[in-house]
Amino acid sequence: MMKFPTFCLFLLAFLLLMPTTSFGAEAAKPIKLYMNEKPLQTPDVTPRIVSGNTIVPLRVIVEEIGAKVAWDEATRKVTIKKDEVQIELVIDQTTALINGKQTKLEVGPKIENGSTMLPLRFIGELLGIEFKWDGPTSSVHMFKPIDGDSKPVTGPVDVEVPEDGKDTKPNPGTGTTFTPADGVHLVTAISMSETELTVTAKDGTLTPKVLTLTNPSRLVFDFPNTTLDEPLRKLLVKNLGELPSKQPQVTKVRFSNYSDDPATVRIILDLNGPMDYQVQSSKLPNQWKASIGERKLTVVIDAGHGDNDPGALSITGKNEKDFTLATAKKVEALLAKDKRIHVLMTRSDDTFIPLDGRVSFANDISADLFLSIHGNSAKATVSGTETYYNRPESLAFATVVHKFAIPATGFPDRKVREADFRVITKTSMPAVLLEVGYLSNKNDEAAMYKEEFQDKLAAALVSAIKEYLNLK
Repeated sequence: MMKFPTFCLFLLAFLLLMPTTSFGAEAAKPIKLYMNEKPLQTPDVTPRIVSGNTIVPLRVIVEEIGAKVAWDEATRKVTIKKDEVQIELVIDQTTALINGKQTKLEVGPKIENGSTMLPLRFIGELLGIEFKWDGPTSSVHMFKPIDGDSKPVTGPVDVEVPEDGKDTKPNPGTGTTFTPADGVHLVTAISMSETELTVTAKDGTLTPKVLTLTNPSRLVFDFPNTTLDEPLRKLLVKNLGELPSKQPQVTKVRFSNYSDDPATVRIILDLNGPMDYQVQSSKLPNQWKASIGERKLTVVIDAGHGDNDPGALSITGKNEKDFTLATAKKVEALLAKDKRIHVLMTRSDDTFIPLDGRVSFANDISADLFLSIHGNSAKATVSGTETYYNRPESLAFATVVHKFAIPATGFPDRKVREADFRVITKTSMPAVLLEVGYLSNKNDEAAMYKEEFQDKLAAALVSAIKEYLNLK
């Protein structure tokens, strides 16, 4: 059980007697926004879809893209300026001015609850932001240059070919030899074999910055001080090109002139599942190679309490720390049987690990999931299983854990709940704290220290983890 300050105990006792509801169980899925995989908070107005277009609060554009915004109350006009691009929009109108030229919008800007809402796709394309809609998670994943100070590429940038087929003719090129700026190297070839991604430049040394992204799985390679050679430029459609892949786990290879200040070529590998890369040596100094292989998913199991922090004292005098460690070890043993999973424990014996130490352990290794196991304590009449999350990106994991834990424990369903426990607040990956049952309740406690109960619960938690990670 997590410790609470003494002055909160009476309030806690009162709250435990109140009926609870499952957070998000009945509501429609909210649209989540990510910029370079950092979740964006939109507390004022929730993004929503209007006529097939995602509209988002203006504040997201200002804070995350770094644009300047002016508002004219008399004309209800919003002016957005970023580098060489100026966008003028009028509330509820579907006509906009782009650097003084008129263009048509599918949906106009709106004001909702005092917040100005803008069409994300339209604004993102003009300001050089790549983005992708992920249907299963109702989320929009946006990508801007990693350095954060790059100007957008002149003209729209998109990660998908439009469904209506408009504007999909290949870039015809200029018909002349392209000459890059001083210090910028021409990328002349990109290929994906059964095992390797190979990128070749006309000269210079290639050293990319790499992002490993999940949900959906992607590897993103940004090559600084590079631009595409003319043959590759001719393959671009709205600044996006595609190449075939012979690697069965790489569904698509995409490339673009991602930024022109600094000049950057971006290559994205769309993956069937999590994959790792390893840089390979090349005989050519101007060539970069990386082997692509299956990546293990890292799961951290946290056994609550330990050593001089025994946790809750059960109704028969047993320590919570013993239950949590025994159960966590069983989860670890089952997960370790799956070669696709790398499982780590915050503690494997009766050791005290500070809460911040548990958090930094998971964050430092960039774990994919974090699960903390606890036992609860309250009045002797209180019984049941609760699953806690804190950050929005942890809710889906909490829901899956709770779905499997309830039938495994057989205890009353005390729902998925939101709380600010440190180990699920400060961790950077989806993180859940499971209060299995109440050690202060004779029926819960009698079951929780039995070997067969822990075996059943451990198997259920492993199933939950695999379902969330989409491991069949």
